[in-house]
Amino acid sequence: MRIGGVPLNIVWESPEINMKIIERLFAGASEAGVELIVFPETTLSGFTPNAEKAYVRDACGFFKKQVDHWGIPAVYGFIDRRDSKFYNCAAFLSLDSEPLIYRKRKLFSYGGENIVYSPGDTNLSFKMKNIHFSLNICYDLRFPELFRANLPAEVMIVIANWPEKRANHWQALLKARAIENQSFVLGLNRTGVDGNGIEYDEAFSVLFDQDGNEVPFEAEKGLLLWELDYERMSILRDWRERFPALKDI
Repeated sequence: MRIGGVPLNIVWESPEINMKIIERLFAGASEAGVELIVFPETTLSGFTPNAEKAYVRDACGFFKKQVDHWGIPAVYGFIDRRDSKFYNCAAFLSLDSEPLIYRKRKLFSYGGENIVYSPGDTNLSFKMKNIHFSLNICYDLRFPELFRANLPAEVMIVIANWPEKRANHWQALLKARAIENQSFVLGLNRTGVDGNGIEYDEAFSVLFDQDGNEVPFEAEKGLLLWELDYERMSILRDWRERFPALKDI
């Protein structure tokens, strides 16, 4: 499977501008043969405390149009609203289907996220091309018990707006989640500078394997391209069988 990660420089609180950029990225992903495209947390707005500006009524409808047109399943971040509550969400959307939606379980109280948004209470996993994935968002990464709950997921995706001043935390925690869960962990982060002056570039997007090694990538058309082929998946599955640490939990 060819995964295309989009380290998007999200335009602050500007969903319409970001949508136009995303349309072009889907076209590039199609040319690059991408089979799953992954966007960062709060794809359409950036990590803003202004939920009203971040919220797009038909965000999933916009992504569904792209997915169905280009034939590329997607993982993306968006703000959902239910009654008077807002949720920071990740979604998986495949062709001709409804989105599978994950609500961020751990809200970033240091940044006041818990004041504006409400937490989710369940994990989310899905299968694609016989690979078991899970969805997680940013601050979730600091809580290993959440990733244990994702098992037996083989690829744990973390979409984020993770600042570069804590880039060493980002790298270490992604690697730890991969090793302890004997899984691939994909950390897909935004780039650039947000409306609060927070910089992101050094907390770069990365895919770690079950041994904590970086999986090589190619850069093309604004995308980072990783190959999760049969050989890599077989190595992971064989490792789980030969070194059955997960059975001792």
